[in-house]
Amino acid sequence: MLASFRFTSRGAGALTGALVVLLLAFYSTNILLFLVAVFLLGLVLSSLLAFALATRGFGPEAFSVERLESSSLVNVDGAGLVSVRLTSRLSNGFYAEVRDPHSDRLRVLEGADRLVSWWPPEEAMLLAYVVSPSLRGLLDVGPTVVIAHDTLGFAFKSATFDDPWTIEALVQPPSLPVGHPVRLPSMVVGQTSLAARGAGSEFRGLREYDPSDELRHIAWSRSTQGTLYVRQYDRESQQDLVVLIDTGRGMATGAGYENALEGSVAAAARALRAAFDEGGRGGVLLFSDRVEKFVAPGRGSAHEFEALRALTDAEVHSPPSSFAAALRFLRTELKRPASVLAFTSPGDDPAKMASEASALRAAGHRVYALVPDVGTMYRELPDLSQEEAFRTLLGPAIRRATSVTEALARAGASVAYFGRDDATDSVARLFAPDPRASGVP
Repeated sequence: MLASFRFTSRGAGALTGALVVLLLAFYSTNILLFLVAVFLLGLVLSSLLAFALATRGFGPEAFSVERLESSSLVNVDGAGLVSVRLTSRLSNGFYAEVRDPHSDRLRVLEGADRLVSWWPPEEAMLLAYVVSPSLRGLLDVGPTVVIAHDTLGFAFKSATFDDPWTIEALVQPPSLPVGHPVRLPSMVVGQTSLAARGAGSEFRGLREYDPSDELRHIAWSRSTQGTLYVRQYDRESQQDLVVLIDTGRGMATGAGYENALEGSVAAAARALRAAFDEGGRGGVLLFSDRVEKFVAPGRGSAHEFEALRALTDAEVHSPPSSFAAALRFLRTELKRPASVLAFTSPGDDPAKMASEASALRAAGHRVYALVPDVGTMYRELPDLSQEEAFRTLLGPAIRRATSVTEALARAGASVAYFGRDDATDSVARLFAPDPRASGVP
């Protein structure tokens, strides 16, 4: 973009004032007013002329711009570095303001994204600061802007550079205490057992004995005097966990970033983190009216990164979603028994969903669905009459959610609602290491 010369409000006011005084002087033939007007006008024009000469050649081509070691992948609530170095080719110095605009979802932790300083001729200026993403997604940084100010603040020139940067804010939930799914609190089907506690039946390996281990798991034939080993088993119900994220327009329910999709992504990430921490296999499926992305169940650090990055990419699509199509897809893709945990506000026929859920269960999988509680996804309005009217408007969506949960429950799926702030809490209760910690009697 070509450099532009603009008046500040102070400069426009000073020039206008000088001209007004000059007109009054001519009108009143007052010599004193005429001298004052000439002085003011000369001050403004001389300042502008000096500024124009000092910034001659100012523009994007008068600088070299380089993004230095800036972060591209940053965990939500983590920290990333943003830095840019600009070198002036101008033969004169000037008062400069350097800005690096960025998404409002990036908080500046250290340093500054704006610098005001005298810029000596043909020297470099470094802008470096540490940011922390508050929400997941692709967050824009830049392009960098340099603004040159005249000494008295009457005018400025600005130049914008082609140096945008993108930070991908990744969902990275904290590790949960090692535990296992206990129960799924449900307003529809009551307290539904999700997985049994205790050892599984698939042998995984040996490790040294710990006083908390059961004696029946000691491998006596492999143990030696002074060193005991116990057998480790994988829990069959924890072999695979596939989280389904509905990205249809129904998941936009809620206000701003407090919508159903954001709560679902945070909760799904926590469920995956718990599965991975226990050595289990986890996968991700994003769907709207079709399958958007599928990461087959797996384990290992590279796979964990891929799965959590897939969650980061979830965004609302305009068509209503088809939960039935997602379940049908999984029937052909899942090669071993899995727990299917879906966060969904589906738009298809409840009978079709129930049929596909029954077929998936018949194939040896378990189906769990968390549906947005439309009535609690919005904050209450201050005016009672407005609140009542708004609740009336939500009536069809509430009835739709009820019909979905009832149909899935009849098909044998475990169903629960989640509100604006408790999707993650629901998963935390699911993965509580002790039944008493889940709040379930």
